[in-house]
Amino acid sequence: MIFNLQILRAVAALMVVVFHATDGAGRLGESAALPRFDAGQMGVDLFFVISGFIIWTTTRGASGASPRRFAMKRLVRVVPLYWLLTLVLANVAALRPDLLGTTVLSIDHLVASLAFVPWPHPTIGLYNPLLVIGWTLNYEMAFYALFGLALLLPARHQFVAVTAVLVSLATLGLAADPGGIAGFYCDPIILEFAMGLAIGRLYTKGRVIGARVSTLVALLGAALLLWLPLVLPAEWRVASGGMPSALLVAGLVFRERARGPLHLPRLQALGDASYALYLTHVLTLPVAQIVWRKLMPTATGPFALLFVAAATLACCIGGLFAHRIVERPLTWLLRPNAKSASPQVRQARVS
Repeated sequence: MIFNLQILRAVAALMVVVFHATDGAGRLGESAALPRFDAGQMGVDLFFVISGFIIWTTTRGASGASPRRFAMKRLVRVVPLYWLLTLVLANVAALRPDLLGTTVLSIDHLVASLAFVPWPHPTIGLYNPLLVIGWTLNYEMAFYALFGLALLLPARHQFVAVTAVLVSLATLGLAADPGGIAGFYCDPIILEFAMGLAIGRLYTKGRVIGARVSTLVALLGAALLLWLPLVLPAEWRVASGGMPSALLVAGLVFRERARGPLHLPRLQALGDASYALYLTHVLTLPVAQIVWRKLMPTATGPFALLFVAAATLACCIGGLFAHRIVERPLTWLLRPNAKSASPQVRQARVS
């Protein structure tokens, strides 16, 4: 395990949480005046770069090179918690639609959501699944499918093959601007997976970057990740989110190789739960808004900042709870040979 990656996972999830906590008043009422944190949405871009890096590094060698084994590991990692939350939300939409805002139940939309197929949302119109935050998983699963096919090729051709497909799709998106599902998969954001693959390839080749240089690269990436989204247009997302994320990932993984991991155990623990935090925070935030409105007089000025802090903490607690009580047990139960493993191996597999 690269511990600095776990820290980055936590950072990426927290960026998205704070972005959504400040993105709109929601159930706080029209009088709420929340601060903006537009750079927070770039946590998704950071996740995509991390994903590309992890997929490359974990499939080098015999243990992860089998397409079947790769597919099973990715399905077990992604599907159980996402399906569970999607089905819970579908039941709420069917039985108590008054509790929800834009979420409505549509069978074709539900089936597409469970199949990780981008489908127009019945109310907001965008290609968001029932659990709206899951749009990123549609990209992730498509990337996994592409990479799984590439594993059928000789190892020396895999990087070029996957990168060529990603670049070709992004180029088509920029040149032809296709609409519908084709447009979804041709979004240049997919190039961020290729960035992660490139960093992973350098890493597995044994490249070493000194601690000072890698630290400066990471700091530069972090600064650009916070600044560029404020000055570049949204359509330049790969430049404002992807490239700084690549610098941040490269800087921290090579810094760990040169000097060891950063000692931030709480962030590492939150990084372990980052997937659960990412999926559950959109369910926790409305509850936090309702509770805040009942208990506090306003969400303006210092109270607005206090709300964001409290809501973020609530989301972290909810994410950690979902990770420990739901995600880890489900993941362990679905792993091959889980029941025959020793307690020590069970813990290692879950982690």
